[in-house]
Amino acid sequence: MDEIKNIIGDLDIMKKINEDQEIEDESIISNYFNLVTENIKENNKKITRNSFWLVLSFLLYVLIQDYEASLESISIQFVTLKNNLLLLNLIPVFFSFIFFQNITLWNNNINLIPIFEKLSAKLFKLGILSDTKNIIKPFSFLHHVINYQYNSKKVKKVFKIPLTLVFIVIMFFPILFEVYMIYQIAVNNYSTFISVTCAILTGVLCLSTIIQALNSHK
Repeated sequence: MDEIKNIIGDLDIMKKINEDQEIEDESIISNYFNLVTENIKENNKKITRNSFWLVLSFLLYVLIQDYEASLESISIQFVTLKNNLLLLNLIPVFFSFIFFQNITLWNNNINLIPIFEKLSAKLFKLGILSDTKNIIKPFSFLHHVINYQYNSKKVKKVFKIPLTLVFIVIMFFPILFEVYMIYQIAVNNYSTFISVTCAILTGVLCLSTIIQALNSHK
């Protein structure tokens, strides 16, 4: 009996350690709210910037691959590369890292947004079903599209399936593209240190991205 009481006591202690205490002071809530808001804003900025680099690196990769024979050299600011094969090895690593970072930032936002909504509701006395939380929330293009798609009855009826397919393609195409680039490195290269290293790094980053995406939770 005493052992059971000790176990229950230990569970209560662990619960207190793991759970945050309710904040009542409005100034502390306001500071916490500002901190969460700033983190979401910074994540959204990084996701937007990274998305630009993803598109640019994808286009550059396709351009080099399609016109490899006619491209003698490529100039990037102050650097001129005459070995196009080197770029075809390096771009996959760059692309994979940027996409992995985007998924990580997205996951961080998934964890921050419920905290933002809870704090904003408490700070501004918002109702449970109030849409004000979405209005004051730092803007995210993807969040906006998802919220509008699934909250609008008209859009649900007409565009639910097409928009869902587009969303799936946007999320999974980069991973498929990474697998394709690893295949191209294996097919088009001799087993050099750079090609093997790039293929391994791209593979590790691709796997890490998949794990990160599967671990998404609210």
